[in-house]
This record gives sequence, C-alpha cells and structure tokens, in this order.
Amino acid sequence: MTFNDVTKMMLNSMDFFELRRTAARYTVAYQGVRRQKLIKDIEKKLLDKNKAPSTGLVLTAASRSPEGAVSAKPNLKNQKSVQKVTTAKINNFSARNNTFNRI
Repeated sequence: MTFNDVTKMMLNSMDFFELRRTAARYTVAYQGVRRQKLIKDIEKKLLDKNKAPSTGLVLTAASRSPEGAVSAKPNLKNQKSVQKVTTAKINNFSARNNTFNRI
C-alpha cells in the first residue's frame, strides 16, 4: 500500500468529528463543508505536506533519541539526592504552660 492509499483509507474510516479534529490540525476549513469534500481537502493537504521537502535541520525528540532497544531500568547512581536529612524534633510547646510559671 502506498501513502496515498493509507491516507485515503484512514480518512474514509473516520467519523465526521474525527475529520473535523484532523482538519483543524492541518488548518483545513471544515465549517459548512460536506464530508466527502472535507476528506478530499484533508487528503490533498496531507499529500502536499508529505511531498514538501523539509528545509533545514530540525531536531525532534525522535532524532535525538537513541536507536534500538533501550533499557527501562533507571540509573540510580547518577541521581543526586534532593531530599535533605532532617532530625526529628519533639514539640513540647503547650498553651497551658504559658499561663503559669513554675518556681
């Protein structure tokens, strides 16, 4: 299947609300437009976007991430502890102790 076929099948399987969200994402006018015309407009925009060569180097999260399998195990040795160790204090303040003085 080509990109055109996949795009056409994907758009035809969407309901009208999904098509409106997709049209908004690709800045296609969708108000007052019938479903088939909306599908054609979105398909045209997607194919034009796919054909347009990318200008310049754009670093995305996918291009910066390493290729291949990556371990999900966290590396705990490199992390610095953020929490400070505090000693527990006993609060012996009482409002009744302030009303009278012991002699």
